[in-house]
Amino acid sequence: MNNMGSLIEFMKRKTAANVLEKSINHAKQVQKCVKKLNEGVQLLLKSKKTEDSHDIFIEVDALEGEADTMRREIMKDVSRGELNPSVRTDLSHLVKRMDDVANCATGVARRINTISNAFWEQCSEETINLISEMMTKSVECSELLDKILINLLGDRKMVKEIASKINNLEHQIDLLNIKLRRSLNQTDYKVNPFTIFTVGMTMNIIEAISDSIESVADYIMVLLTSSEAL
Repeated sequence: MNNMGSLIEFMKRKTAANVLEKSINHAKQVQKCVKKLNEGVQLLLKSKKTEDSHDIFIEVDALEGEADTMRREIMKDVSRGELNPSVRTDLSHLVKRMDDVANCATGVARRINTISNAFWEQCSEETINLISEMMTKSVECSELLDKILINLLGDRKMVKEIASKINNLEHQIDLLNIKLRRSLNQTDYKVNPFTIFTVGMTMNIIEAISDSIESVADYIMVLLTSSEAL
């Protein structure tokens, strides 16, 4: 039995139920981070409610902290069991990839919270709409996280279809990011260079949310393919 396939076999055991339930809950917590981030971004850019959006960005940080705690609990449970080392490794990689999504959401929240209102006031409507759409699609992408994991733990019939949807959404966000870069370059912003640098970093991490979700889907596809080859 190869390493990846061993995790699939582990998932079939009743003794794995606790760990796997926690993994699904972890995926749902990661989703909350992305959804809460989107709530704050839309308030900031569309509703112009700066103070309310800042409070929500702080909430994203708290949600990510809870996701971190859940990840540690999962790894503690895994380390206590009599598991094949390869199973520990595979679960660790899967949970870590999931956690990367929450880390990206927090990274955006922390940075966007420091960008001056002057920058947003100078943004074109096109720029605002592109950022908003990138976040909306990132949420749509994150909503597939628990679905692909639940399906992997079940009959696994929809894993490939869900992974394909994630890949498609990630590509759409990539294209939106290219348009966003062009839109940003068309405005002569009257703000300090550090603000421009922070904006660039923030947009990169927004794109990285869907990249991280795609990484989860790609890893799950490796697990599935390895299992089918057994």
